[in-house]
Amino acid sequence: MRAIILCEGTTDLLMLQYVLQYRYDWEYDGFLENAVTNKLQKKKLKKDGANIEIQSCGGITNIPIRMKSIKDQLEYVTREEEFIDKVIILIDHDTIDSNRAFIEQINENLQTQFVEEDINNSSKWTINNYIFGTCQIDICFRCLPENETGAIEKIMLEALATDEVEEKLIKDSNDFITEMAQKQNRYLKKKSRISKAIFNTYFAIRTPEEKYDERARVLKAYDWKHNEVINRSFNFLDIST
Repeated sequence: MRAIILCEGTTDLLMLQYVLQYRYDWEYDGFLENAVTNKLQKKKLKKDGANIEIQSCGGITNIPIRMKSIKDQLEYVTREEEFIDKVIILIDHDTIDSNRAFIEQINENLQTQFVEEDINNSSKWTINNYIFGTCQIDICFRCLPENETGAIEKIMLEALATDEVEEKLIKDSNDFITEMAQKQNRYLKKKSRISKAIFNTYFAIRTPEEKYDERARVLKAYDWKHNEVINRSFNFLDIST
């Protein structure tokens, strides 16, 4: 089994890696960074002969472009083991209309007919390979938070509130950023941006050095396997091998 998970940014990539690694027992199998910017681009995991590749696309607008690249690649693979069995796309719930706009962009790039109702449900992606003919790939568009606007970081903050100290730090970060968003109309116009700002404010206090390794160390230390928020929000990552 081969799967690809596309996400918006590096923080999302880290969270996905740790849920797979520490909740669902996948084994870390390497990474790739951009040679120019040194930004993390992808991580690989393996389990029982199966492989998952998590890719950071650098923003939601780049996900349809990356999917078009995957489609072009799959149309010309010549060996079955090169094919992909499952694609998961993880996006923030930016606005009430953002899911519909995202699906429209996907359809425009891929010449597909996905609908907004496909988000948070399993679907099929048809690929016409020039050797194997018509092939069906499992595809899952996952939007978090599912029932309200915001960003994936909002869910992670809920998971990180493990004691009174962390709860107060998160609350104070939330209060500060919310106040700043209300006092002006230039920045933090979207709820997803507010969630990310709260998340980054929290980590600015936890790890003021602003190093990737320090943030990764903090995230890695949590009990991913038994965290109720993680189990509820990320159960779509319980992928069969």
